[in-house]
Parts: sequence; C-alpha cells; structure tokens
Amino acid sequence: MDWIGDNVPWARNITGRTGRMMLRLEGNKTINEYKQLPAQSNAPVAGGLIRSVKATTTIEDTYGSGHDWEMRLWGVHWPRQGVVLMTTTSEKFEGIFGLPHLTPSEDFFQSSQRLLNESIARTIARKRENIYADQTVPWTSDLENPLYTTNPSPHCEYIMYAQVYPPSRSHFKLDSKDSSRDALESVIGAIESELQSPVGAPIPRVPRLQMSAVIYSPDCGFFLETKGPPDFGPSEAQHLTGMKIEVQVYQVKTWILIYAIIVFAQVNLLKNQMRESSTPSTMGRVSFWTIATMLMVDGMTFTAAATWVSSAGATFLPTLALLFAAFLSMTIGGSFLAKVHEVQLPEARPRRERDQNSSSSGNSSTAAPSPAAMTPNTTGSAPLLPGPVTARQPARPPPPPPVPAQAQAQPIIVPSDQDIDAEIAASAAAVPGTTTAQRTEDTPQSFQSIIGRLILTSLCVIFLAISSTTWYPNLRSLFLNLCVFIYLSFWIPQIHRNTRRNCRRALAWPFVIGQSILRLLPVAYFWIKEDNFLYARSDRHAFLVFCAWLWIQLFILAAQDIIGPRFGIPAGWAPDAWDYHPVLREDSLEAGGLPIGLVADDTPGIERARSSGDDSSKKQSSTRSIDCAICREILEVPVLTAEDEDTGVAGVFARRLYMVTPCRHIFHSACLEGWMRFRLQCPICREELPPL
Repeated sequence: MDWIGDNVPWARNITGRTGRMMLRLEGNKTINEYKQLPAQSNAPVAGGLIRSVKATTTIEDTYGSGHDWEMRLWGVHWPRQGVVLMTTTSEKFEGIFGLPHLTPSEDFFQSSQRLLNESIARTIARKRENIYADQTVPWTSDLENPLYTTNPSPHCEYIMYAQVYPPSRSHFKLDSKDSSRDALESVIGAIESELQSPVGAPIPRVPRLQMSAVIYSPDCGFFLETKGPPDFGPSEAQHLTGMKIEVQVYQVKTWILIYAIIVFAQVNLLKNQMRESSTPSTMGRVSFWTIATMLMVDGMTFTAAATWVSSAGATFLPTLALLFAAFLSMTIGGSFLAKVHEVQLPEARPRRERDQNSSSSGNSSTAAPSPAAMTPNTTGSAPLLPGPVTARQPARPPPPPPVPAQAQAQPIIVPSDQDIDAEIAASAAAVPGTTTAQRTEDTPQSFQSIIGRLILTSLCVIFLAISSTTWYPNLRSLFLNLCVFIYLSFWIPQIHRNTRRNCRRALAWPFVIGQSILRLLPVAYFWIKEDNFLYARSDRHAFLVFCAWLWIQLFILAAQDIIGPRFGIPAGWAPDAWDYHPVLREDSLEAGGLPIGLVADDTPGIERARSSGDDSSKKQSSTRSIDCAICREILEVPVLTAEDEDTGVAGVFARRLYMVTPCRHIFHSACLEGWMRFRLQCPICREELPPL
C-alpha cells in the first residue's frame, strides 16, 4: 500500500486509557428470516432473524492525543440475540467481505454470509449502473473523503462486537418470574408501532437503550471496551446508553419550543421595562451595553434558527416559533436600544470638549511670553504712590481686544448635568476669533455603526463556535466557558454606570431577576444535562461558577440600591456627581448648607431629642420636620450636631428617606424620584436638576 507520505501519523490511533464514545446506529427496516441450524451443545445460535446495519462512531481520545476520531462501520444485527457485528472497510482492509469469518459460530456464519452475498451483489450492480455518476466507495469508513483514493492516509481499522441489552421486565411492570417473552414482545411491539406511526395509543414510558461493546484494531493492536457492570458499579457507568431517533426528535422539538417560550418571556420583561423607562431621565440610567449584550445573543439565536428552519423536517414548527420570538426580541430591543443611545449621546460631548480644552491650554502655555509680562516684582509689593512723570514707567501689557457685543450679551445656560465649565467652554468656542484656528471635533459614533460592529462580532463568534467542533476537547471547553462567562457578565456595564452616575437603581427588579434566570436556563440545559441533543460534554463545576458569578452581580446591584452606588468606593475613582442624600449638620446653618425651611424651631414636637442607654451615645442628634411640597406630608430629617459622627450604614439608611436638590429644597425620596421620572426640574423653584 502506497501511503500519502512516509512520516504521516496514523489516524484513529487511541493512546489514552479512558475517553468518550458516541455511537449512532442505523438499521435496515427489512428483517430477513432464515432457517436456523439445529442448536448444538456449545455453539450459540442466531435466532432466525438478521438485518444489515451501519453505525457512525465518534471516539474522543481525551487523555491521549486529544483528537476526536469519527468513522463509519458496516455490519449485521441479529435482533433476537441482540448481537451486532460491524467493521470498517478501506483500500487496505476489506472488512465487510470477510465479516462472516469473524462470527462466533456456524449459525452466525451462514446467516451473515447469505445476507452479505445478497446485499453486496445488489450494491455492486447499482454501482455498475452509475459508474460515472457515483464515484464514492460503497462501504467506506472515511466520512470526510468517501471517494476512491490512490494514496490514502494511514489509519487504524476497527472490528466491533456489541450486545444490545433487553429492557427490564420490571420497567413494564411484568412478572419477573414469567420467563415467556410473548408479553414483553407485545409491549415492545406496541411501543415501536407508536413511535414509528403515532396514533395516540397508551403505551408505557419508552425505556432507554443500553449496549456494551468491545472494539479491536487488528493493525494497530489495541482493545477498547465500554465501561460498566460487572467490572464497574451501575452508579459509576452503564456502558453505552441512549435513545431511539424518534425519542430524540421529540426531545429536540420540546427543547426548541421551551426555548421559544423563554425568549417570549424575555420579550415580555423587556416590554415592561420599556414602559418603566419611558422618559429621558429613566433611559439615561440604563446601560447601553447591558441591553446590547442581551440583543447580541438574541441575534445569534435568530441567525441559528433562520439557518436551521430552511432544512428542518420534524422540528419545523418549533423552530419557526423560536425564529419569531427571536425576531420580536431583536426588533423591540433594538428600538429601545436606539432610544437609549439617542438620550445618552450628549453625555460624551462635555468629556470631548474638556479634553480639547485641556490640550489647547497645554499648547498655549508652552508659547514664549513677552518680556514685559515676565518682569518680576522683586519688592514683593507695589509702590504706594505714583512715581514722577519723568520716571521711566514699566511696560504695560497691551489692552485686550474688544469683545463683540453678541459675545457680551450671550447668556450662559446651566446644563442638566451641572457642568458649567463645559458650557462656558462651549460658549467661548462659538465666538469667532481672528487668530484662533478652528478646532476639529470628533463626531460621536452613530447608532448604525455600533449595530454594524455588534453584528460583525456576533458573526465572528458564530464562526469560531462552529470551527471549535474540530478543536481539542479541552481547548473547545475553555473557549465555550469563556464565551458563556462573558455573556453572563451583562450586569457589569450596568453596575459601572450606576457608580459613574451615582444612580441607585436603573432597572426594575422583576426585569433584573427575570432576565438572569431566563438567560441562565439554556446554559443549564447544555452544561448539566449529559444526554443533550447536541451531545455536548456537560460541565457542572463550570455551571456552578456561572451561577456564583451571576449571583455576585445581583448582590452588587442590590447593595447599590440599598446602601448606595458609591458605598466603599474611593472618591477619586468616580467622577463628581450631585449627592441627593447628603449628611445634614447644624454647623452648616450659617454657611447656608442646610435646606431651605429646615431651621431650628422652638415649637414642641418639631425637635425631638433621641438618646440611647449606651455611654458612647450620649451625644444628641435632633430630628427636624418639614412639609414635603409634593405630597404635603411631614418629612422628618435627622440633623447631626457638630460633635456627632456619621453612624455608618445606619446613617445611610436614614438618609435614604430624604433627597436634597442643588437649590436646597428637600423632599421625600419616593416623591422626588417619581417626579424626576417625568421632569428634571425642582417642583418649587423650577430649577434644572441633575439626573439620577
């Protein structure tokens, strides 16, 4: 045999001690009946029935070379005995032609010889008729290259002996003492008939298939054996277990339908959140990238469903439902994402202008000043009397150029984010100058460009996921775990935005908890269920890590809502923002730090002294009352004295009850938050308020 190369490594060579094997068995529906030979003392008999079978086998050499070897075996099956004998066939090993010589007795030999003579003759006749149209090898074991090859690559050949286990009689609630197989055959026949042609007949639960196998490689010289009793306990391994194709199709249809229901539930939660975040103030709190991450996965689901629905057979209707649900999620979520981007687009303008101002001021400071401007005053003070007329006067700087009248009359508008410096800089930049060059402003990214990048990223992830099926198992598992970990980190952008904007809660808790659970369910199916329809390797430890990571994010969101978004974060790590829950002290009265109307009152009941029995709490803090202008109810506010200290977490909860505006008006927190959902103006003086 002339190989493709001299130093080419042999394929299908298993070097590890343990691994994983998957077997997809397809049998001919036509069962041939033959006359069985008389039973002898030591020779087994085949049972009088035989049919041809083929199997697609995948062997994962996990702890050896790390490769996955996939091949096709051809052989025969004796149904009454449950015996399966299969072998590979290639240019160097005519396995299917010598298969009868591998049988255990004369009865097996004659029955398999008669069946193979008939089937091989029919196959050869069919190949002669289509000799120019069909160039594939009839019994090839190579799935990737089924054509005739002059110089094949070296590979190991396989011979498989398999035994199909009969179902347990106790599973069908039959008498275990009755050794007759008529009752068992009738039950199994009813199950087979219902699975092939469903009519709604009452049948017991379909049992799982179980098979043990021994594989021998005659040219590579190794044995493979399935793991199970009696060498291993039933709790450790059960040999090869699986299900019939009809049961698998039913499970796939059920899973796709459940996934479609999950996506519909996600759409419902998103619609409720859009109703909750319907104003610019509330949409400004939502993180753009949190919603974008969810829509990316929904878009990948839509792409996969649209690809599969064109060739789906029995799963067409469930796939169509999933396609429609993913399309709804994309369209509704995309419209909400566009509104969020439109509201949050002006936020990047002040930052860009501050960067440009800082760069321009740095360039102007490096320019050489005039000598007169650099003349130092060595005396440290200016003369008290003017000098004589004849005395030499110091050089005076030239007068500044006249300011245009339109620039003098231009008002300064305080923006909603209280960034006055950025507004003044923007006003100054609008005035035409004689020597100032026109600065080029960086245009922000449009929504269409961002969506285009997200679509391109999604396609790259899909192509990588498809190509990962050919990677090493450990590398493939690492890639998939990393993708899921990044996907389940979708609350991190929202946590960052809450901290940056000093916002306690941007999304409703039903939306947060519901999305977390619903988006974790599909991951749980593939990472926990061992016999999932993709036959992906389960990893329960990784799933526990995903759950813990998602729980940590929810815990941080809850802590931001209860304690505060910047609790425990250094002041220099976050930009300045207005604190609506400041600590009120009596020593700020003269400085104008207390809210308007919150002054000391001699009326009894207005000031209540509270003291505890501890020695360390002899300091008294007063609680003052004021009418809330929104609900017209009394608002009690704790005011600390100069000697009092902040009480930590207890003080944080106490300050959560009131909110103080920049214009020094105070309201109930619930009242002002409800007001600011629709209008960022003070209810009393109508001054602009910074967003939450």
